[in-house]
Amino acid sequence: MNVRATLVCALAAALAGCQSGPASTAPQRPSSAAEAWPAASVMLHGTATYLERIKMPPGASLRVEALDAASGAALATTTMPDVAGPPIPFSIALPANTGTAGGVALRATLLGPQGEPWFETPAPVAATPGGGSVDIRMRRVANPAVPAPAASDASVTHWECGEIGVMSRYEADASRVRLSFNGQRLELPIGRSASGARYADTRGNEFWTKGATGTFALAGEQRRDCVQAAQASPWNAAVLGGASFRAVGNEPGWYAEIAGEPPMLDADLDYGERRMRIPLRATPDGYVSSDTAQPVRLRIARRLCEDGMSGQRFEAAVTLESGGRTYRGCGGWLQD
Repeated sequence: MNVRATLVCALAAALAGCQSGPASTAPQRPSSAAEAWPAASVMLHGTATYLERIKMPPGASLRVEALDAASGAALATTTMPDVAGPPIPFSIALPANTGTAGGVALRATLLGPQGEPWFETPAPVAATPGGGSVDIRMRRVANPAVPAPAASDASVTHWECGEIGVMSRYEADASRVRLSFNGQRLELPIGRSASGARYADTRGNEFWTKGATGTFALAGEQRRDCVQAAQASPWNAAVLGGASFRAVGNEPGWYAEIAGEPPMLDADLDYGERRMRIPLRATPDGYVSSDTAQPVRLRIARRLCEDGMSGQRFEAAVTLESGGRTYRGCGGWLQD
């Protein structure tokens, strides 16, 4: 090859490549996912988690569903088998031509070994096909084996306001709203607003909804964004189910509910490994079991109690003694 040919080849190499043999016709892999090459699917990646320190039994699985955010129609479903504790990574494939006017939303359910729901998203979570990782927070199903009771009153609505599950119940003339959350109750009068339904008091508490979204502000705390939820939180499911008191604790994770007359204790202890249902009788500081063969003592101190993990505040400090172990946590009275 003479000097002139060498220079021509070098220039061609800089522009399109110079080869001594036949040019390849094979398509090259796109360098970016944004390039418009045909693909069999569009992937959505993310992690699902929950706050409670509850160990899932062997054989648990995570089911993730992709929905059309506007219509709720199912677009795709995937299941991750044999999952352990959170965070749980997942990937779900959407058809390459997925395109919806309202966008895509994800719904996740953590299932026990028999297919029973333990944790789930209270409302679908918005996601962008081809976008970044999606973080999904699930919440404990009120009872892993029994669906949460539905509200019979059409004026009852459930909301997910940040980390708090809120139940709203309106007066017949909509002049006031009663809110239930984490064993607490708050009643607010209607206030002025340019749009939506706004309820507020002079202490800084406010509940303002516009359709299926809204905000919730507690005095002295930051405003929380709200979305309408498909079902009650465990606390409000207990309210609807007639429980009079509920308590939760961590390390190990546990919860207990008291309902009925005479009172009956339903408890889930040691991250769900031990469950019991026993009759109680009242004492000056709480309850003890009526069954002497299964001694249990529940002490309730009416003082401010803050959950060490979530930072949520409750109206009572609780100690549960059972099986030679002592469980500590926070609780609240549920009925008006």
